[in-house]
Amino acid sequence: MAKKPIIGKLSGERILIFNNDGISRLNAKGYGELNDNFLSLSIIEGLYLLSKNWIKVKLNNKYLSFEELHDYAQNIDDKLCIKYLAYRDLRNRGYTVKTGLKYGSDYRVYSRENIDEVHSEYLVKVFSEDKPCAISELTGFVRVAHSVRKKLIIAIVDDDGDIVYYNMGYLRL
Repeated sequence: MAKKPIIGKLSGERILIFNNDGISRLNAKGYGELNDNFLSLSIIEGLYLLSKNWIKVKLNNKYLSFEELHDYAQNIDDKLCIKYLAYRDLRNRGYTVKTGLKYGSDYRVYSRENIDEVHSEYLVKVFSEDKPCAISELTGFVRVAHSVRKKLIIAIVDDDGDIVYYNMGYLRL
């Protein structure tokens, strides 16, 4: 996307794109949620696109830098940093990444081979290595992923920002 950056307006927890060309360009690459006359991006999508210089984010007639948007977003989500690192890594690996909120996960991830698939292949839950997860919480994630026929991936982010992915699931003996 070597074209002129697309202008987005920050509105609460979303970045709204109203330019028709911008909507088409971003939606074609799997970004945002398409509405009648605008495209709604999550703040994490916005951070990623801002870092790539694909968009500019405006708040009260001022363009925000990556750092300013990041600081704004951390007030909304205290796990923003590790979730952003996982999002960026998955996107850079060629996956299409959407919110996994309705499944109790951080992301739904679509196969790299066919980005036009209707259903995601994976659910991703992001954790920091210094904040342990209770095993009962983990089994709940496995159960939900299994019930909706998706593979559960646990992403563990360390203090250096490196990510290790673990495939979690049922094993029948």
